[in-house]
Amino acid sequence: MSRGRFLRIWFVRIMLGYLTINAGGLLRRTWRAQNLAVNASTTAKTSYKTVQVQVVHRHGDRTPITPLEDVDYWQEQLVPPDQLERIALDTKIVRSADSSFTHDAGGKGAFGKLTRLGLFQMVDVGVRLGEDLTTANRLFYSPLFGVQQKRLLTKRNVMVLSTDFPRTIQSVQGLLVGLFDKEDDKKNNGDWSDIQEDDGEPLEIDVRHTEIMIPDPQPRATKEQERLEAMMMSRPRVSQREAEHLELAARVSQALHPLLGPGAHEITFGVDETQHPETMSVEMQPLAWNQLAEITKCLQIRNRLPLGVSDEDVEAIGKHTAWRWIETLSHPRLIYLAMHKMLSKQVNYMSDYNNQPPLILWSGHDSTLLGLLSAYRLEQPSAWPAYASVLAMEVIEKTIPSSGANGPPTTELVVRFSLNGERLRSMWDPEHPLDAIPLSLLAEKIRTEGSEPSRFAHH
Repeated sequence: MSRGRFLRIWFVRIMLGYLTINAGGLLRRTWRAQNLAVNASTTAKTSYKTVQVQVVHRHGDRTPITPLEDVDYWQEQLVPPDQLERIALDTKIVRSADSSFTHDAGGKGAFGKLTRLGLFQMVDVGVRLGEDLTTANRLFYSPLFGVQQKRLLTKRNVMVLSTDFPRTIQSVQGLLVGLFDKEDDKKNNGDWSDIQEDDGEPLEIDVRHTEIMIPDPQPRATKEQERLEAMMMSRPRVSQREAEHLELAARVSQALHPLLGPGAHEITFGVDETQHPETMSVEMQPLAWNQLAEITKCLQIRNRLPLGVSDEDVEAIGKHTAWRWIETLSHPRLIYLAMHKMLSKQVNYMSDYNNQPPLILWSGHDSTLLGLLSAYRLEQPSAWPAYASVLAMEVIEKTIPSSGANGPPTTELVVRFSLNGERLRSMWDPEHPLDAIPLSLLAEKIRTEGSEPSRFAHH
């Protein structure tokens, strides 16, 4: 056994032991595949075979992006450097030579970084994903890896893309630790003699596509998107709802003020934020909704909410922040501008599945998931995508036998979606939602819906 494999297995055993013994209520299992078992992969007339799975996940738990005063406390929440070195074994980060990506959401110092809890969450996601990919009657129609598929769950069969943030890179490295540990446990079951193993090369994590993986790059890719965001947030129904929630924003901001660190009010990320009057003092100026949501959630998880801020306040802030995102991204042209390049790449991988790795991992953010849910016109989930949430896109080969005696069968590719194990139907036609959408129809929708420039294109 190689030194890298030994350390990886040792590390996952230690962390999974921590999960079982110490994490307690802090660890929320978001991968609920066991609740969605598929009873059979075939029917009397039609057969189904999973041929590719693309997984888009949010990073694990992190420290607040907005700087707070208690720096030492948040520094203690981070993953120790030696553990970061272990999870990075057998991976290689691929960047462009002229890479210069920056974003306020990257955080500074101890802020905006993956925590120990976040890393444990991602290892757990990897373990569960490995089980779903190699076991019948779970989340997917059929196992993607196994003896019958003549395909091992190894690095050569996986492609990894990530945004160029330390927390997303480290999150997918943690996922890989859990994912390949399950492969080591299973690979001796059955005859693997004619199946090609890994070549020992490190698995590349491609961060060259960061700006197409988030709907809110800084600056936006086009002025048209900026103008559309401002237009969507200035509509009367939005203004009314913002006014209704202003007291909540002001009250919670005031309660958080003693906790804020230098530069807290200078952070900006997310969809267009309503600007408050400049005449307001810093003490009275409400924080942006995205900041309110992320600070209160980080504090709530650790039972550190200040006096005057309740769990109900955190829930209300999260719901309103999600509503703002969904409202803004509901504009067909805006979501086309924000997410079209990522969707096109994903759909191209689906169409070319024979020449692509069967498993493709995308490590991103809540904004990535919200952008994809809107762009793919999926049912909206029942809750904001939590840390370590997983959007699974399953490409299925559907084969219908010929109605004639000797005619060839009919084959087509269809795509199913799920978020944390909850099936999401395609809602391109709300009156006729689809549990599985034909890939040819999906590709056409992605290519055409929202492709016409708006009146803001040349203003």
